[in-house]
Amino acid sequence: MLVGIGAYFGISRLSSSDSSPEQSPPAQPPPSTQTSSAPVASDVPQQYLGTWGSSIDNASGHHTRHLVIQQGEVGDTVLVLTADGPTKDGGTYHCVFTAQLASAPTGDGPLRIGPSTVTVAEPASACTPGAASTITLQPDGRLRRVNGEQLTYTKAD
Repeated sequence: MLVGIGAYFGISRLSSSDSSPEQSPPAQPPPSTQTSSAPVASDVPQQYLGTWGSSIDNASGHHTRHLVIQQGEVGDTVLVLTADGPTKDGGTYHCVFTAQLASAPTGDGPLRIGPSTVTVAEPASACTPGAASTITLQPDGRLRRVNGEQLTYTKAD
C-alpha cells in the first residue's frame, strides 16, 4: 500500500531542541529580541487550528490518520500529517507529511494546501508525496479534506 498526503492524513508532534551551551541571560534583551503581546500573523482561520483525527478501514486493516493544522501565512508549512497502518504483506507503515498553505482563504476558508512532501517514510516504499488539497470546515465542526478522494476528520484537542 502506498500512502500519500493526497490520499491520507495523520498526526505528528512538533518539537525542537537547542543544543547550544547555556549562557547567562543579558540584563535586558536587545531590542530586536524583545517579545510582544501582539498575536502571531496567520492566514489560517482559528477554527481550523489544532489536531484532528480520522481512520480508514479496508482489506489490509485499520489505518489511522491524524492531522495537525498550525498558524502560518501563504508559503509556510501549516499542515503536518502522520499516517500509520498495516501493509498488505503483514508489516506496518509510518508516514509523516508536511504541506504549505497555497493561498490565503477568504473569510473562514476553505484552506487551499499545496502538494505535500514526505518527511518520514517507514518503509520508504509505502509513502509518496501527495497532490494539492482543499480543507473545509463542515457545519458539524469536523474538517473535510478533498483532492479527488475525501476524508473527514474530528477535532482531537
